[in-house]
Amino acid sequence: MNNNNSAKKVKMNGNGESVIDNIRREYSDYKGGALQLTKDDTTGIADICINAFERRNALSGTMMSQLSDIITQLEQWEQGKAVIIHGSNGFFSSGGDLNTVRNIDNSDGGRRMALLMHDNLSRLQALPLLSVALIEGKALGGGAELTTACDFRVMSREAEIGFVHIKLGVTTGWGGGTRLVQMLGPCKALDVMMSGRLIKAAEALNIGLVQHVISDCDTNDSNCVLSKCHEWLNSYTRHNAATLRAIKGIVNSARWLPTDEALKKEVEYFASVWGGPAHQKALGSNIKHK
Repeated sequence: MNNNNSAKKVKMNGNGESVIDNIRREYSDYKGGALQLTKDDTTGIADICINAFERRNALSGTMMSQLSDIITQLEQWEQGKAVIIHGSNGFFSSGGDLNTVRNIDNSDGGRRMALLMHDNLSRLQALPLLSVALIEGKALGGGAELTTACDFRVMSREAEIGFVHIKLGVTTGWGGGTRLVQMLGPCKALDVMMSGRLIKAAEALNIGLVQHVISDCDTNDSNCVLSKCHEWLNSYTRHNAATLRAIKGIVNSARWLPTDEALKKEVEYFASVWGGPAHQKALGSNIKHK
């Protein structure tokens, strides 16, 4: 069940090609960096690594196009439970790559980039998997927006997140502003976006921007941080995949549908797991009374 209403599904050009596919094809020519996907069918956890460290893990047009392909793979991954998005070499992402941005430095170019990234991030949020943004170093601009499309945000203790768009004379463009208001409320979202300040882990946790801070790894020990994130995530992913995906479906329905429709969806998700293998196993072990 996918409640995402993306431009890809509703707008077509004269050649029968979706607007989003047209933009993806164009953006694949803007080279630089790569997104690397690994999936573990045993644990049900996938990792997406943003790998363009010489450009502070900025997202090139090619990487924006790759993200669409990766999300398609995750949408079709039946064993999946969760996905962690993180940057290489201890830095999350600085947003859009300058070489790509220089090729689209007019209003129409900005609109097309926003359409592509809106589609990508809406589909990321709509995944039946739990999604986690693991923030080390800094998440800036579009990088900060990317984190808002994840269900959870986890930071290392030295990390910072900044919606720095105002310093560049622009606004959020990838849906991050809307999601920030939904997460923090309008007053705090205005403060975060209008100040353009960098928010440290302790404050981010205090205002509800992140859900967990990893504090027991040495500075610059990215392997430790990633391992600790996997451990934290295991408190959720140790449960049955079908049940996890049903719960995520309930949450997504409540996000996007009118209440009466979301309630009907909740009944459908409940019925899909009631009497299933995990439920029968729990009943057999009398788990409620332990």
